[in-house]
Amino acid sequence: MLQHQILIQKAKAQGIKTTDLSQLLQKPATILEYNGISELVMEGVPTSWINVRSQFYCDNKQLTKYAYQDLGIPYPKTAVFTNPADPDLKTFFQKGKTYVCKPVDGTNGEGVVTEIRNLEMILDYYQTYHHLDHQFLLEEQVEGVDLRIHVIGGKIVAACIREPAFVIGNGKNTLSELIDQRREVMKTQNPGNKLEITETTQALLKQQKIGLEDIPEEDRKIRLKYVSNMAQGGIATDVTDEIHPAYHNWVAKLVDYLKTPYFGLDIMTMDYQGDPYQHASILEINARAEWLHHTFSERRKHDIAGMMLGILFFTG
Repeated sequence: MLQHQILIQKAKAQGIKTTDLSQLLQKPATILEYNGISELVMEGVPTSWINVRSQFYCDNKQLTKYAYQDLGIPYPKTAVFTNPADPDLKTFFQKGKTYVCKPVDGTNGEGVVTEIRNLEMILDYYQTYHHLDHQFLLEEQVEGVDLRIHVIGGKIVAACIREPAFVIGNGKNTLSELIDQRREVMKTQNPGNKLEITETTQALLKQQKIGLEDIPEEDRKIRLKYVSNMAQGGIATDVTDEIHPAYHNWVAKLVDYLKTPYFGLDIMTMDYQGDPYQHASILEINARAEWLHHTFSERRKHDIAGMMLGILFFTG
């Protein structure tokens, strides 16, 4: 995992002793030691910043919503189902509304499908993704942009708008060539961010009336994914200094409720500069939030590894 490598390289450069435990734990893991302080880091996240309470609340998307309810933070309504024939699911579903289906314990956007409009689509979803989990969410689809907020030391240190993978036409290259060019850029940022042309992508291109061998006109934006996930070609644009102050209030509440200084928030908002109580809904909390995309986000990049090491070993 690249973010783990970046953190360890930064630690070595600052004279921090590192002991690799990756083989023992079967995942990127290192003990960092400096001036009598020892920290186990796994996959680029300090383990002392994660507790059992935060993991339970963050890993189960339905349990997380109890926290939102207690704290008065707006969130989209959901129904949990194990079978698409569940009568509660049929009661929850309303014609004319659009929904998202996702695994209760899903990660990295796997199994997240948007634009669910009827019960037949839920059945199709279940037949395709039932192997991912034993419980799934049907969630009201909230319109807007995907805002990701990263919290370290109990405070917001970075925020970005994440968009689903896209390319911009130049009037010269085919769509396939533009995608290959985008992949080359992604390799330098994060090799784990994969931009694959799937059946879903093909369906999305069909909606936009364009094929892989067509040449998009100059400045035309071609969407390649529905989900703005940073493992599926997503693009991040930094907005840290522009978000509404009330987001800091949300974070303060969640830090106290979850008893943890470290997490990431996934939010849908129509206006990230506007009052989130009026314009936003929180979707997920990530207890082991990945931070690599903040290091190569458009407009501004963040030294997340440096912030972590500073809090752990130098500023307390």
